[in-house]
Amino acid sequence: MRNVVLTAKAEPVRISTAVPTTLTFDAPIDTQSVRLADSTAVELLAVGGRSITLRAVASVTEPVALRLRLQGPSTQAAPVFLLTSAEDVVDAQVMVFHEANALALLQARVEELEARCAACEAALAERREQGAMKGPADWVLSQQIEQRGVRVARFSVPPSSDRLDVVSEGGLRFLANTWLVFKAGVRSDIGLSWRPGRAWLENAVTGQRVAARAVRFALEAHPHGAAGRVVVEFGWVEKMGDSATYRLVIEAAGAGASLVIPGVTLQDGTPVGE
Repeated sequence: MRNVVLTAKAEPVRISTAVPTTLTFDAPIDTQSVRLADSTAVELLAVGGRSITLRAVASVTEPVALRLRLQGPSTQAAPVFLLTSAEDVVDAQVMVFHEANALALLQARVEELEARCAACEAALAERREQGAMKGPADWVLSQQIEQRGVRVARFSVPPSSDRLDVVSEGGLRFLANTWLVFKAGVRSDIGLSWRPGRAWLENAVTGQRVAARAVRFALEAHPHGAAGRVVVEFGWVEKMGDSATYRLVIEAAGAGASLVIPGVTLQDGTPVGE
C-alpha cells in the first residue's frame, strides 16, 4: 500500500498476475476517459466513480500506459500511470491525491509516521532490555537460552582466485532457540582498513534476505598483514529455513568490497571439537 501525489510526470505502478491492483482517487473519475494502452498483458477488472482495479495477465516487461481524466478543477486533471511488473513486489492499493496538501494525504502521512515511531520505540525497548543483560543468568531468564542450549559448529570459506580487499577462512556459528550468531576471522595482507557495515543472510536459491540486528568488529595482532574478528547477530525468524543454504554478506562501512561467505547453513554441521 502506498500514497502518491500527481505531478506532471507519469506515475509508475507495479502490478502482478497474482494480486489485483486498485487505484483509489480523492476526486471523481471521468469513467469514459479511462484508456489502457493496447496490450494483452494487462486487463481492467473494474472502473468505479473513484477507483480503478486491474491486474497483469502476463509479465509486463515494457511499461503499459493507463490514462484517464479527473472531474472538477485539478492541476493534474489527466494523469498517466505506467504499469510494470516486478518479481517480488506489487502495489496492491495505491491512494492517489491530486494535491500535495490534501487533508486525507496529510492524515495518512501522520499515521505512517506514528506507526514508524511506535516500531522504533519497540525496537529501542528491546535493545535496552538486551543491553541490560550481563551474563548467562539473564539469557536464561529472558528465554534466549532454553533446554537445547547453544549449538556451536564450525564453517569454512572456500578459497577464491580473485584478489580481494579482505578474506575469511571461516569461523563459528552459534545457534540458540531465538538467535543466531556468526563469528568469522578476517584478514588482509595489505593492511586492514576495511570495517563492516550492514550484514544480511541471503537465500542462495530465492535471493530472499534476512537483515542482521547487530554487527561487531575487533582488530587483533597477526604476523602477516592485519586481521580482525567480525561477529554478526540475527534474530530467529520463521522465514529462515533449516534446510536452506545462505550467503552471509557483510557490507563494507566505507571503501572496500563486501565480504561474502557462501554455503552457510542453519543445520548443526560440524560440531566444535570434531
